[in-house]
Amino acid sequence: MKNAIRTALFSTLLLASTAFAQSGDIGRVDLNPIAAAIGTTPKVNLNFGPAMMKGFAESFRGSNAELAGIIDSISGLRLMVFEDLDTSGARAQVDAITGDLNTAGWTPAMEVRDGDSHVDLFLNESENFVEGLVLMVLDGDDTAVFANIYGDIDPVVIGKLIGSGDGLSGLKLGNFTLDDVYIRGPSPDEGEEDEG
Repeated sequence: MKNAIRTALFSTLLLASTAFAQSGDIGRVDLNPIAAAIGTTPKVNLNFGPAMMKGFAESFRGSNAELAGIIDSISGLRLMVFEDLDTSGARAQVDAITGDLNTAGWTPAMEVRDGDSHVDLFLNESENFVEGLVLMVLDGDDTAVFANIYGDIDPVVIGKLIGSGDGLSGLKLGNFTLDDVYIRGPSPDEGEEDEG
């Protein structure tokens, strides 16, 4: 009888872990403990799941198909921005989450320490995709930004989009348009001197 119960329990745990691994939430990280440590509502608080991300993707499909494809591959987005308040209580929680991410096998992709400013970027990668991204920024003791993006994000597509020079083309935030904002290296003409 004990073996049957043990087998049933093991099978249930195995199925549950398989379902979790296939749920698209592999890169999802609970950022609520950080908000609780700060003790107030964020100035900006976004928490979007797959349905909302597909809606955002569709809104860009006509103006920027590549950006729409990237957004469509995102299963969820969590963003919290805290400004003009004491965020010093978040430091211990950020350290705890950093430790948890390291233990769970996330890659510490970027770490910046500059005085009171701390930036940590962690990636959860499979062979072909970035399945999760966690960004934690503490800027002094009065500003904090925490973000988690998860899904099956293809870094090759993102690289092509950035390399094209118009990665944010068509992106509008209210009256602000990002058509002229892009990331690229110097043009071939920049930095050359006349030798004549």
